[in-house]
Amino acid sequence: MISVYPPSETPKLVRKYTNLGEDVFITARDFFHRNKDIRHHKVVVYNGDKVACCLGFQKNKPVNWEDAEANPMVQMHLSNFWEYSADDEGLDYSYVDRFALFVYSELEEYSYHTARIIRRHNPSATIAFLDKNARLFFGEGDGVLVAESEEALFAARPELKDLRTLRVHPEIRWNVQGVFTNDVPSYLVMTSLYWVRREFYYGPLNPNKTFYLIKQPVKENGLTALINNVIGTKQMIRALRPDFIPVVDLGIAGDPNQFAGTSGEDVWSMFFEQLSDHTLAEVYNSQHVVLDQSSNLNMNPRFTEFVFSNQRAELNYGDDLQYNEAVRTHTDAVLGKVFPAEAGRVLAVVVRGTDYNAARVANYVPHGLTAEETLAKAAEYVREGNFDHVYLCTEDASYLDLFLKSELADKLIYVDQERIDYGREENDEKLLLEIFARDRSNPYARTLDYIAVLEGLTKCQALLANVSCGAVTYALNRGTNYEFVDVGQIQSGLNG
Repeated sequence: MISVYPPSETPKLVRKYTNLGEDVFITARDFFHRNKDIRHHKVVVYNGDKVACCLGFQKNKPVNWEDAEANPMVQMHLSNFWEYSADDEGLDYSYVDRFALFVYSELEEYSYHTARIIRRHNPSATIAFLDKNARLFFGEGDGVLVAESEEALFAARPELKDLRTLRVHPEIRWNVQGVFTNDVPSYLVMTSLYWVRREFYYGPLNPNKTFYLIKQPVKENGLTALINNVIGTKQMIRALRPDFIPVVDLGIAGDPNQFAGTSGEDVWSMFFEQLSDHTLAEVYNSQHVVLDQSSNLNMNPRFTEFVFSNQRAELNYGDDLQYNEAVRTHTDAVLGKVFPAEAGRVLAVVVRGTDYNAARVANYVPHGLTAEETLAKAAEYVREGNFDHVYLCTEDASYLDLFLKSELADKLIYVDQERIDYGREENDEKLLLEIFARDRSNPYARTLDYIAVLEGLTKCQALLANVSCGAVTYALNRGTNYEFVDVGQIQSGLNG
């Protein structure tokens, strides 16, 4: 991003200069693009024969991410906007069209450009800057307001208070809440407009097709979050740009995750079929590939809203989710041994424990019914609903033991998967991923079993869960036609 500096910072040796009245930011941008080794220098902007200001380059990185400079997951998604102009067409205005007033706290490259193209697209939109430098770049005929503060702006124009307002600041921050409170970085506004044009040429194939490459770091995400992110992105792309062909590659070198470690192996292909009939090898040799920018810092607000709202929990996977042959074979073999040939009526019971036992995440994960309360409910449902079996889904060894010692023991069926014993001292206050990493268990085999567990939920007639979690989301998003679904409510105060 290019920032504005006062005339007092004019360098003794002027490497590049431009004049007010020209497209000064694009001139500076092109200079810094061509001259990577001298991006620490400033471009001098003249107004006549006097220096009006200087323009300096700053690397795009989040100000509240400590290792942003060295973190490949961050840098992948924080590229510079090296190509844009005031005449650009084919942008996505669906996000900025929500707002009638845009209040920019600072005049810089992205605020200057987005203000101009928003005004061009929607002349009725009101643009305001709380930065006196805006007067250098906008004249009276540009329809841009300049005020010392937001209070001064509304005092002079009280009618603006009633407009839906987007507040825009220059700092790139990891702050999901800002998207929901309409207080965002200018980089995010640029991304909301230009994501459709983030196109790369990888080779000569498919000149008449455009691929949307979902290439996201997996990070700490579990299987159901991974599925929801990918399938949700595909369905959003299909709705926004049906001409794009979604493909997925979840392989990023240095991305530590529970499935592939840091190997950079494509996690999606380990378990799932590709999203389209085109292979990754073909896509990486095609002419038009739009690179996904929806993960990590979630710099596209549309996708941020999806990931951090109920939209992700209300997907319908449909035919978009297809396991590969190895997974299907394993799942059929496992569940063939778990479910009797004549299973009759089966009640699915999900008892989540694991991570939320750790005090350090207690305020961030849901707490529902206890295992004992869930057991009592399950027994009641079995009696009243005349269920023949109870299919237990839990990764906590103590919860399995609890059910095996209960009145439901003779009706209990479950997958023999790797479970955690939180009664062991070395597991106290540890997260599930930390335990798996420490014990060096086989992540591929463990995930195969977990998929079988999840698919088992879809074979049941009713669902009881102690809390909403990934397994519950998966079962519902799979479109399972349950007689009833009973999910425990979050206990009052535990997450406040």
